[in-house]
Amino acid sequence: MNRPGARSPSICQCNPLPELIHGQGVCLLRHFDDVRAQMTVRQRAQGWLHQVLASYLAIPVEHVRIARTATGKPWLPEHAWLRFNLTHSGHSAAIALCRDHEVGVDLEMVSGKVTVKKAIARRFFHPDEQCWLALDEANYLTRFTQLWSMKEAWLKARGTGLTQSLGSFCVIPQAGASGWAPVMVEPLVSAGQIQYCQVQGDAHFCLAFTAIPAARQPSVQWHLGCH
Repeated sequence: MNRPGARSPSICQCNPLPELIHGQGVCLLRHFDDVRAQMTVRQRAQGWLHQVLASYLAIPVEHVRIARTATGKPWLPEHAWLRFNLTHSGHSAAIALCRDHEVGVDLEMVSGKVTVKKAIARRFFHPDEQCWLALDEANYLTRFTQLWSMKEAWLKARGTGLTQSLGSFCVIPQAGASGWAPVMVEPLVSAGQIQYCQVQGDAHFCLAFTAIPAARQPSVQWHLGCH
């Protein structure tokens, strides 16, 4: 399944929310500068998600009802056409939305020890990904975090979570490809693509988001914005 590479989106202010058009996806990024002591970032992110969903559905926030599949993927039983996914890290969060196509998003703070990340990569990553990481030792931590966010976003879009092996597919940014990477499965054939970028909030983050269109459909075009 060969699809043309989607143009990498630029980050812009999103207020009001952009329209959700079929064949296009929206990824919203938010930094919570006013985190209240009595609320966790997870609670703030969940509240923001409900507000965004209510806006797109044109219903009161209290009428938004989110259910979960057997593997934990959230969905809207009464509005199944609106697909969404939420992630948060540090004091920041991101939401991916799309009409009719499954989506996944992951935000990861760049942190930790390189020795620990190398051990994780050796154990869980595809051999080609391990080789790609080794090409730039000086930026290993950032490259590892970017790979991890892309792999998480893909698994969240598929709805499998970590029940699927991280090494069962390969995601490597391609030279000359701005902001997107192909997803390859064994045997190495194309399964889709993932958008990615790095953002700055209260810390340095890696963001990845993806949609899974039906066979022979073009790749989803993305709008990325700060809300």
